Amino acid sequence: MIMNTHCKPLKFLTFLFFCASVPAFLSSPAHASQETVSEGTQEAANTTGHAAESTAGNSTADTGSHYADENTAGTGDSSSYGDIADTNDGSSQNTAADSRIPVLWVIGDSTAAEFDDTAYYYPRYGWGTQLYRYFQGVTIENLAVSGTSSQSYLQTAQYQRLLQEMQSGDFLLIGFGHNDERPESLRYTNPNTSISTPGSIQNYLYEYYIRPAQEAGVSPVLCTPIVRRDLGNNYTGASGHITTSQNTVQGIFEGGDYAKAIQKAGVAKSIPVLDLTKRTREIYKQLGAQGVKNRHAHSSSREASIDNTHTNLYGAACNAWLIADELSKTTSPLKNHLVDNPEQPDPSILTINPLYQERFFNRPESESAQWATVGDWKGTVFGDIDAYEYLNNVYFNLSPYGDGVLWIKAGRFKENDSSAAEDRVGKISASTDGIAMYYQAIPADRNFVLSADVTIYHLDPNNQASFGLMVRDDIYLDTVTSDTLGDYVAAGPLMLGSDQPWNCFARKSGILTSGGIADHTYKPGDTLHMEIRKSSDGYTCTFGDNSPVSAGFDFPLTAIDSEYVYAGMFAARSADVTFQNIRLQFTE
Repeated sequence: MIMNTHCKPLKFLTFLFFCASVPAFLSSPAHASQETVSEGTQEAANTTGHAAESTAGNSTADTGSHYADENTAGTGDSSSYGDIADTNDGSSQNTAADSRIPVLWVIGDSTAAEFDDTAYYYPRYGWGTQLYRYFQGVTIENLAVSGTSSQSYLQTAQYQRLLQEMQSGDFLLIGFGHNDERPESLRYTNPNTSISTPGSIQNYLYEYYIRPAQEAGVSPVLCTPIVRRDLGNNYTGASGHITTSQNTVQGIFEGGDYAKAIQKAGVAKSIPVLDLTKRTREIYKQLGAQGVKNRHAHSSSREASIDNTHTNLYGAACNAWLIADELSKTTSPLKNHLVDNPEQPDPSILTINPLYQERFFNRPESESAQWATVGDWKGTVFGDIDAYEYLNNVYFNLSPYGDGVLWIKAGRFKENDSSAAEDRVGKISASTDGIAMYYQAIPADRNFVLSADVTIYHLDPNNQASFGLMVRDDIYLDTVTSDTLGDYVAAGPLMLGSDQPWNCFARKSGILTSGGIADHTYKPGDTLHMEIRKSSDGYTCTFGDNSPVSAGFDFPLTAIDSEYVYAGMFAARSADVTFQNIRLQFTE
């Protein structure tokens, strides 16, 4: 039963724009056309929507951004590179074909892709969006898709467009690696096995990108992935794309050096390789985490919101310059299209998103119109769930499920498969959260114990999926935002796709923190006990048979709302659970 004892009451107008992570059901970016301007001319604004983590198998739109060099394309309509050659003067079709401007095709993940971050303080930009600064005499088609690996990109509409439209004389810039290292069967590629071994990143790069390009008369160029900003300035591990092996519920995923694997593929097939991993590692180590934070996206004005994977406009331009600089040292014919004396970008190009609005917390006074209150528990869905079109009972569920039982579901699941998500919604990620939650507002000076037994019906082994109990210092009523303000503690799992799933977690000053490694994990069909205990020293969280966690959870959760904390049950991304024997007991 449920028991409550004594409870008191920005499309960003900037310039042109690669691992995170949005639900699989999102469509790909709409195809946008953009005329490239020469260096020094006014920068055009054109950003498109994005599909982030796990979009690979669900892209359907014909997408990509198009940039044609102003000095060679003329003044005609450049919405399609096929329209650039003017044949109205009676010239032959052969002449038109000969005068066709070559296309620089860009494929890869989010570190190269475009985004439409209307609400970000410093929006995300991939390096593919800034190549126009350093190239001339080519049309740039950016087909990079956020969240993809060299394996999963094959399932996108962008890949099909590439195969259909690339022509002899074109160029192909390939930038994968960030998501190839994910311990997920649909994205992972092996960094250790040879170019002739199916399943290796080398094999994917050659068989599905390099070879088709060469057969079409297209010149390919490989890029190693940019490093992730590391607060400890350590780039010898995952931040530098050197991973360790993981044994997960999906199998064993060998670790290794992904940049080195990409270099080996280039050597094996005599393809130029631009080592962005080395170049960005050198810069980041020299400048330190504080020195490069102005290169990274910020979802809000708070430093805690810095995205350590994705760059902002300035960071993307810096990486585009590195590409130009590295390319100039190769024998690739693409180097002939570099602008003369390319200059490094100035930090002043970075400006605050004029559409960004600083968020101030207003405690909800009403109840959800979408999800009914059950007893003292109020339902809500809020945070980074991508769009209001997903804020409904198709993608989320909060409802009673029998006497004293609450049902929370985030995502849609395939029939007869308790661990396969059809659509993932919400997330617990490094910088943003999107959750469904039943909550109560509790006076911040009260100590209490919140506990429940949880039955798992569906659970996708995804690193951003979670469920359990949570206490927060803010709450939002049916709101879509990437800029929730508060911190929290959670009794529940995280990193379910890894071989070291977390035993509870917290967000402190915006930083997502692990409570340790879980010795016990759970699957659909299991029932487990969870508990959060608040005392004057902070919080203690218990997830099933794992050891209680209190170290690092010793903060009061009063930074946003000094009068109340918000406690309850939650689910995120791809979890379907029920809560029973719910108890909220106040202690003295």
